[in-house]
Formats: sequence, structure tokens, C-alpha cells
Amino acid sequence: MLENASEATDKAERTLKLITKLLAKAESTPFPAEAQTFQEHAERLMVRYGIEQASIDAEAGKAGRPQELMVEERFELSGQYRVGQARGLTAIALAFDTVRVLQANTSSKKLLYLIGAESDVSQILRLFVSLGLQLETAMQSWWLDYPYKPFLSAHEKTLERRQFQLGFLTTVAHRIAAIHKDEVAAGGPGNELVLASRLDRADEHVQSLHPTLRSARSQAMSFGSANAHAAGSFAGTMATVNGQVNVADRQALGASSG
Repeated sequence: MLENASEATDKAERTLKLITKLLAKAESTPFPAEAQTFQEHAERLMVRYGIEQASIDAEAGKAGRPQELMVEERFELSGQYRVGQARGLTAIALAFDTVRVLQANTSSKKLLYLIGAESDVSQILRLFVSLGLQLETAMQSWWLDYPYKPFLSAHEKTLERRQFQLGFLTTVAHRIAAIHKDEVAAGGPGNELVLASRLDRADEHVQSLHPTLRSARSQAMSFGSANAHAAGSFAGTMATVNGQVNVADRQALGASSG
């Protein structure tokens, strides 16, 4: 069993290194379709990595060994698009189904608190940063040629860009949720059990950190047009892959340029 655990750990470490390389390529390539190809492949590996880590953790618990540390990490969003970004990124984090997300506000920032196993939280935060870079690039390209700009007020322009971002991020969230469903099903009931246990531990950590936590009402948000949302969604689905990177088919979130 110790040998098997060691092999599983080595495999997870190799997966983590490949994820890091793929996200770096997605951030650096000037070709949107290629960036999306690398991104989707990284997302699938991230889901697999999470399942592998959950399995290793479960085995450690059964053997009486220390389990992975539960943590709480903060991710800050600022600028005029922070409310929409927070919604999209929260949906992405929850799509992995192993962490909990709390939100807080200051006068100028939206704060996301990710609570869960250290490796899960670390990967999701890395994904947030990568998606922020890619989203900025995609939105600048879309906005440069957006034909309705001359007819919009400054406020309407803000709403359009906000809607583009929300469309982009929610599309990524839906894709990750679909990948997660497929990968969990491929492993059978065993995957479901270890992931459910991991989420239970995240819930317990939330309760220990915030015993008096209560739900708050959703923050209202104005919306842009369906055209902007569709454009953002398209930017989030420019390439389709099935776990393979096909090069032949071929930047942290903050305030976006006007």
C-alpha cells in the first residue's frame, strides 16, 4: 500500500507540472485558438489532479496518517468589473466541487475566500490568475472591433465589457463542471466518495473558521447586452479538445482598458 501511495503521489506531481506548463503556454501564445486548446487541456488535468489528490488523502486517512491541510486563501478583485468577475470566478471554483467560496466587500474591492484542501485551493487560485490574463487579451481583441461603441454611453460601454467577462467566465465554469462530471463518472462510486469526503472536510473547516457565518443577499448587478454575453461565451469556447493538445489547430484580473 505504501508503494502504491508513493506511485500515486509521483503521478500527481507529474500532472501538476504539466498543468503549470499548459497554463503558461495558454497565457503566452498570441493565437486565441491555441490558447484555448492549452487551457481546456489544463482544466481537464486539473480535475484529474484534484481527484488524485482526494484519493491520496482518503488513503492517508484510512491508514491513520495525517491528511492534507485545510486552508483559507483570499483572492482580491478591484475595478469597475469586480462584481461580475466575482460571480464568474465563484462559479469556476465551485465547479470543482471540493472547495467552498465566501465573499466580502470593501469600498473598492471584492474579496473571495477559498476554503478547502491546500492543493485544491492552490490550483484554483492559479487558474484564476491565468484566466484573468487570457480574459483581458480576449476582451481587448473583441472591444477593438466592437461595432456599437459609437452609439453607447460610458456607462453602457462598461456594462457591455462586464457582460463579455461574465459570459467568458461562466462558459469556463460550465466546461469545468462537465469535465468534472465525466471524470468522476469514469472512476465510479469510489471517486464520488472521496470527493464527497473532501468537500465535507472543507465544510467543517468553514464552520471552524466562521462559526457564526450567515448567508447574505446577492449583490445586484446591471447587465449588458446579449451580444456582449454571446461574444464572451464564444471567446471561452474557441477550441474543442478531448484531452489532447493539437497545436496545428491553432493576461491577475483587474480593471480593463477603456
